[in-house]
Amino acid sequence: MKEHQQADPSNSSVNRNGLTPEYMETIHMLREKLLHGIQLGDQESIAQFEKDIFNELQGNQLNILNRVPNNKVRSYKNILLSHNTLYSYAAEKGGLSAWQCHFISEKYAIMIEHAETFSELDMIHSNMMREYSDPAIRKSKSNKLTIVEKAEDYIEMNFSEDISMEEMAGKLHVHPSHLMRVFKKEKGITISHYRNLKRIKEAKELILFSNLSMTDIAIMVGFSNPQYFSRFFKEIEGITPVEFKKNRKK
Repeated sequence: MKEHQQADPSNSSVNRNGLTPEYMETIHMLREKLLHGIQLGDQESIAQFEKDIFNELQGNQLNILNRVPNNKVRSYKNILLSHNTLYSYAAEKGGLSAWQCHFISEKYAIMIEHAETFSELDMIHSNMMREYSDPAIRKSKSNKLTIVEKAEDYIEMNFSEDISMEEMAGKLHVHPSHLMRVFKKEKGITISHYRNLKRIKEAKELILFSNLSMTDIAIMVGFSNPQYFSRFFKEIEGITPVEFKKNRKK
């Protein structure tokens, strides 16, 4: 009588698909290195890992794009939404403010949900990794910042908030008129104009990668008046937000 033969792990479908413990350990190490790079604001390492991350997400071994039957785009969206959360957490550990993490996370969640193709999702994912790891948007730990540099930091962290010049100056412990004067002298533009340029930069991403109305986008980035948003956008870009979207979709 033959003894019952145990299944040989080397013949399992998991191993045939390449999902060995060693392979999974490699994937997890890659993810940890990526998150560590985001935490440190190390964009050079992010650039090195980016190709590997894209290959793993869209490869056959993990089979993660088949998690939603007959809808690989939906599967990819679900993956990027979870990565958005991981990247946000890593960036906050590295010094990105809670407010910035919230805004960026919300922005990319909207963009991911509104995307329709793999190429759009790839672009969003690439932008997401770069923005979360951007050291320029982290609050500086230096005690030697000038008033203008402190103002830039403050605007970066609060650009969508309706904060008056008096409130900003109070936070920076400087008189409002002095703040406005030295900022204009060094940057060549007013604080208000500088903040609106930042708002337009954020709005352009939402225009390209979401189906939000122009009113919703204006409000989200800090313009309480959608008409003013459209006028200022045209002043900077030469075309209206609607024309900008149409031109990029061609």
